[in-house]
Amino acid sequence: MHSKLAAWVKRAFVVGVLSVVAALWVMARPVRAPVVPTPTPSPTYPATDTPTPTPTSTPTLTPTPSPSATPTPTPTDTPTPPPPTETPTLPPPEPTITPTDTLTPTATPAPYVLVGRVEQHTYLSQVSGVEETYRIYLPPGYDGSERRYPVLYLLHGWPFDDSHWDNLGVDEAADQAIVAGILPPFIIVMPRASETLYIRTSGGGYSFDAQVVNELLPHIDGTYRTWPLRESRAIGGISRGGVWALEIAMMHPDVFAVVGGHSPALSVNLAPPPYDPFHLLTSPGVAGLRVYLDAGDADWARAKTQALHEALERQGISSTFVVHPGRHDNALWASNIGEYLAFYAAQWPRE
Repeated sequence: MHSKLAAWVKRAFVVGVLSVVAALWVMARPVRAPVVPTPTPSPTYPATDTPTPTPTSTPTLTPTPSPSATPTPTPTDTPTPPPPTETPTLPPPEPTITPTDTLTPTATPAPYVLVGRVEQHTYLSQVSGVEETYRIYLPPGYDGSERRYPVLYLLHGWPFDDSHWDNLGVDEAADQAIVAGILPPFIIVMPRASETLYIRTSGGGYSFDAQVVNELLPHIDGTYRTWPLRESRAIGGISRGGVWALEIAMMHPDVFAVVGGHSPALSVNLAPPPYDPFHLLTSPGVAGLRVYLDAGDADWARAKTQALHEALERQGISSTFVVHPGRHDNALWASNIGEYLAFYAAQWPRE
């Protein structure tokens, strides 16, 4: 009986010991459980690095995730300066530049309004058998006076017409110079020439020469208040018109006192000897002409123009020869119109 009791006591003791051991083991597990997940928190630290702005403080704030809130004010400080500094600076220049650009065109005056006027009329030509057109510039004061005026005849280049000199601005140039008192008032006649007479004739009864001297000139003197004197007439022309002007003046030095050849096409429009300016310069009366010759430095007409100037000088005939910058084109002639007019009108009376 005692032996059985002792055996139960031993079993109970063993069970109790085992229970205590089991309880202690169970109690010990929660303490070791946190040690196993310790590797998992380590990835959370890199996650806290990304919000922290690297520019502001790279090394110091990496260990402490909580201060990541403090860098956020710093970015707000950096954007704030640019708006005040940059935005105000840009607008001021733009307003100042824009008005000056827009005001410049408005400040330039409108196209010059003639004080004199340009008219277009016709006359009947027996040489061509048709009504021929011409333009005429009447100077300021023409209608309000009884005075008579010198006349300048200007011949166009080919294939232009009576609008050539007008489009180059000869009427505006003359008008401004007359109004300013630089030049005396005078009339400008700009005839149109037909191709048949202008290109295919070189002088004689059936030619542009005859048309100008025998028909146009009497028509102008009979219609307008001109001085019908040699001293009050000048003739000039461009290119083909320059050759015609030289030929007409040298053929009729009793009719014209001044002649101008502006890039005269002497190398192209080869007139037969009786009408060629190189032959006419020995004619009686040619020495009494005032001669003006000019061409561009890149002008194909320059060589022959200079050759005529030198031929005149050899004959003892004084002539003005000018080489301007430019080619054989409208820009050359338009830019020198003031000089041309000053030469033609140099000896005309101002009153």
